[in-house]
Amino acid sequence: MPPPSRPALVRTSLVSAATLGSRVLGFARDAGTAAVLGVGPLADALMAALSLPLLARRLLAEGAFNAALIPALVRREASAGSAAARPLATATLWLLLALLCLFALLGGLFMPALIRLLAPGFEPGGARADLAIACGRIALLYLPLAGAAAVYGGLANRDGRVVLPSLAPVLANVVVLSAIVFIAFEGLIGTAEAAHAMAIATVAAGIAQLALMVRAARRSPALPGGAAADWRGARTVMRASAPALLFAGLAQLRIILAAAVLSADPGSVSALNYAQRLVDLPLGLVGASAGAVLVPLLVAGGGGAGRQATGAVIAALSLAMPAALGLLLLADPIVAVLYQRGGFTAEDAQVTAALLAMLALALPAQGLERVLAATALTHGLTRAVERIGLGSLLLCLLLVAGLSAGFGTVIGVAGIALSATLSASAMLLLLAARGHLAMDGRVLRQLAGLVTASLLMAATVFGLAASWPAPRPQSLAGVLHLAALIGAGMLVYGGVMLALIRRGRRSGKNT
Repeated sequence: MPPPSRPALVRTSLVSAATLGSRVLGFARDAGTAAVLGVGPLADALMAALSLPLLARRLLAEGAFNAALIPALVRREASAGSAAARPLATATLWLLLALLCLFALLGGLFMPALIRLLAPGFEPGGARADLAIACGRIALLYLPLAGAAAVYGGLANRDGRVVLPSLAPVLANVVVLSAIVFIAFEGLIGTAEAAHAMAIATVAAGIAQLALMVRAARRSPALPGGAAADWRGARTVMRASAPALLFAGLAQLRIILAAAVLSADPGSVSALNYAQRLVDLPLGLVGASAGAVLVPLLVAGGGGAGRQATGAVIAALSLAMPAALGLLLLADPIVAVLYQRGGFTAEDAQVTAALLAMLALALPAQGLERVLAATALTHGLTRAVERIGLGSLLLCLLLVAGLSAGFGTVIGVAGIALSATLSASAMLLLLAARGHLAMDGRVLRQLAGLVTASLLMAATVFGLAASWPAPRPQSLAGVLHLAALIGAGMLVYGGVMLALIRRGRRSGKNT
């Protein structure tokens, strides 16, 4: 399999570095949120209120819209010239804004019903429900901001500009962290005012993201404005975007469904969301690279498209597999070190860590979903992708409800992993049957190497953690202990992978 081109590697590295920085800041943001709100009624209410804005961020602000917008722009430019792309981009922007503004307006009017749907376990008229309604009405203002950012970010990525768009989540996290500092400085920890401030900060973060995306796309020849709008083309883009957005949001949609099932148990909604944020780091790296780098490569086509897709699958697994095992084995110290302070107690940490371990099981499959869905959509397999995604959500709801009723909250969350695994398997079989993945003996050897390296890493981390008692998590020693375990795992995984790569190169030269 030929290696990716140098520009593709550079773009992937830049996007991954920016996304990594965003997730690191996201950890700081979540730790601050946990400290000021803890796990309980206030945090439950805020998490329920932010569920739709968080979903919008997954769907619109992290590159998923590119799978529909970029191919449409490329086709329009190829058939009618570069000037024809501007009317399409203009109409897409205004149509998306109109839909999201309408949704925000209706959502604000019917927010009590939405909260009952998103968190049926909240007592109507109770403190959790009332606070969730108030914060939800504020946070819905984020939706049109995310939509506009998605269009401008797609234009920038279409022209090969990936750095500024990938920094937008970093800027958003900085805005939210500033709000957390304000809350602590004003002495609002553990109050309803803190939840309101976090909802307002979400909207401010959306404004900052949009400003950065506009700047990134300022030189695009398809920049919206000053042209007749191509409404028919925009409707086609919107229709084509539905399955891409569905798969981009599957992880968050599953969390929303699971939270709805578990909402009667106080603290479960916030603990589940805190755990999911930790899984978002490796998952976000895969998703951002798929949206900003893989989609443009696949749209360019050529005889190497199948190999590009297969290479993306290998890359996704090479990140997601060791990350999943690491989160599974180190769930307790990770949660304790990051979250256990202020209003977040040791008992809260135990519950969140148990949920994190269950969510980690879904990570490889969810990473594959991102890559496989992007590949399928660029090959026109829209309806098949929709059927798989919707079926996966229905299955997730049934599994979480059934398992939680029979075995409790933690086992119930395992339904997320089961539904994601079946979804990714269906996508893999679909693409392999259509010939859109270049599967051969070398790919199978690479997969075997990934599994070997991941298992050796897991054995190392497990052995060290079992023989080296963890110090108090809030201490510097606790932080260094966790860092040493993670570092040891990374060294083993990296060393084994490097040895396998060198061995593969030697065997290739000898054949």
